[in-house]
Amino acid sequence: MYTMKRTNKTKQIELINEVGEVAHKVCKVCERLKPAEEFPVYSDGRLRASCQPCYKKYKSKYDKGNKDKRTVYSHKKRAEELGLPDNFTMEEYSELKAFAAGRCMISGEKVKLQVDHFQAVSKSWLGSTKGNLILVSPEVNLAKGTMSIFEFVQSERSNSLIDKDQLEKTIHYLAQANEMSFTEYVDFLRLAEELANKNKEYWR
Repeated sequence: MYTMKRTNKTKQIELINEVGEVAHKVCKVCERLKPAEEFPVYSDGRLRASCQPCYKKYKSKYDKGNKDKRTVYSHKKRAEELGLPDNFTMEEYSELKAFAAGRCMISGEKVKLQVDHFQAVSKSWLGSTKGNLILVSPEVNLAKGTMSIFEFVQSERSNSLIDKDQLEKTIHYLAQANEMSFTEYVDFLRLAEELANKNKEYWR
């Protein structure tokens, strides 16, 4: 014999057994009546509003969103500490991931990707902006290091790591992000590289 009641906050139906324990509960998300054992429990012993499968989906989505926020924040913070442009946003990160579609933006390899600066922030010129951030494979990220794209292309470390068509596609994407043509953007990168090198020489 069960007694029916509604929770105070979420107004969910709970079926209480003869000893006063929750025996069954309606999940807030899927709205199905389920045994109490199928609900995650708070540290104080209360049942969560969502059943295990629904809570798992929510937590996975929540964790992923938080991970993206941490990624954006860390790159913005790094640029800010160096006095460089740092206006990269969550929306722009989502656009970047959509453009990459799971492929390294230099090698074209379909692999778990990492955020990298097209021109390294160590050059002290370009920062964490939509027009200077790309997604690359761990292998490319490690091989490229603090090199500019021009240095990387000419380096032996880039052997077998550059897909010409993919790189061209990436440069077109970054050029558009900077509101430039392909040629204008390449010239801009060369100028930025030149200024970065002069700045480095000046402070030696």
